This record gives sequence, structure tokens and C-alpha cells, in this order.
Amino acid sequence: MAAIHYAEVPEHWKHPFGPYRRAPAEFGGDWWLVNPFTTGDPWVTQLNKGGGSVETFPEGFEEIFGGRPKLADFLTSNNPSEAYRVARDRFAQDLKYFKRAGAPAWLETSQLVNADETYRAWGLGLPRYYEGRYGFMGRFVNSQIRDFEAPAWTLIFGAHQLIAGYQMALLDRGVVPEKRHPFVPPHLWPDAAADVVKRAMAGIESEINAQLAPKQITGTKAASKKSSKKAARVAK
Repeated sequence: MAAIHYAEVPEHWKHPFGPYRRAPAEFGGDWWLVNPFTTGDPWVTQLNKGGGSVETFPEGFEEIFGGRPKLADFLTSNNPSEAYRVARDRFAQDLKYFKRAGAPAWLETSQLVNADETYRAWGLGLPRYYEGRYGFMGRFVNSQIRDFEAPAWTLIFGAHQLIAGYQMALLDRGVVPEKRHPFVPPHLWPDAAADVVKRAMAGIESEINAQLAPKQITGTKAASKKSSKKAARVAK
């Protein structure tokens, strides 16, 4: 069945009040019906089915940001429609402000090589640099967090702080890195809680023993003194 779309629809039909969403300008800008029986981007699907032109992106963009998000990719989320909306809007912003792929001219080759070796050693893979809304950035598209990124300056001159931040982001997602970075606070590691409890229990036990020891000594002295007096009376 062909997707339904119009050049213009009544206001109450338009998202978020109605089921019609507007296609990007490169897809004609029509209002398309979006429901559970369509994809999140029916204008893309329709063009592909009809043999029309496929959406193209600036050189290097898709390799860094991936393709346009689809609703089907978020069906396992707690709130699929909200997760899709956020991803779709973020993608649109990334595309709007994207200038070019590549590292900034002020970076020396030796700096890039050193940074690449460091990130590869810690399991992040090689960063992909680009110029966008916030200047030059680097994104780790081959890491476990594909959209993890930072300013290019930070990637070069703050590599280990960035690696620690990446590992903390992994821990926040329930993923434990194979190689622990020393800059990650110790209490964030999964086995840290058990160690804390163990140390706390040892401290409590030590404190209890310390409090009981004087009383035990005092009690022993008192008993000894009482025995001595009793022995003296018997001797008399």
C-alpha cells in the first residue's frame, strides 16, 4: 500500500497533535502519515520502493553518524517513540551543522599517531574527526558507545582523562571494561562494594575488640584480687 502524504494538512493533523509528520526538505517537505504500520520515515521507504533517488549525505557524514534513525531500531527501548524522536532530532541537528570530515589542520601527524595508539590500546578504536556545530570533534564510531565523542583538543591533550570518562560511561551502562584505567574512581568498579563492606566489617570487629579488651583485663584483675583476699582469710 502506498504511503499517504500531502503537501499541506490541517493543523490538528500535524505532529505532535496528529499522526502526520513533515518530511525533510530533501524529500519534498510533504506531510506524511506515520503510524504503527509505516516506518518512522515513510518518505525514505517510499522512495526506495519506487526506485526513486536514495538520500545522500555530505562526504564522510554517514561513516561518522550512521544512517538516518528508524523507529524499528528502538522497539526494545522502554519508550520506543521517545527514544526514536530524540535520535531523529539529534541526527537532524548533526546533519544541519556538519561542515566536513577530517582532523583540524593544527594537529600534527605525530600527535594523531600517538593518540590513535593510545585509544587503540584501551579498546576505543580510532577516533573519526569532523567539524560541526561545536568546532572540531572526534567520535569513536568503532567503540562500544558509538556516539561517544569529545573536542579534538581533548582527544589529543587529555587522552587518559577521556579514556577514564569512557570507562565510566560503560560502567553506567552495566558494561565492565576488560582493562581498568587508574583514573576511574575505585568505588565505581562492581567489586568495590564488596571490598568496602569487607573493610567496614573488619574495622567494626577491630573496634569492638578494642573496646572489650580493657574490660576483660579489668575483670581478670578484680577476680585475682578477690581470690587473694579469700586465700588470706583462710590462712588466718
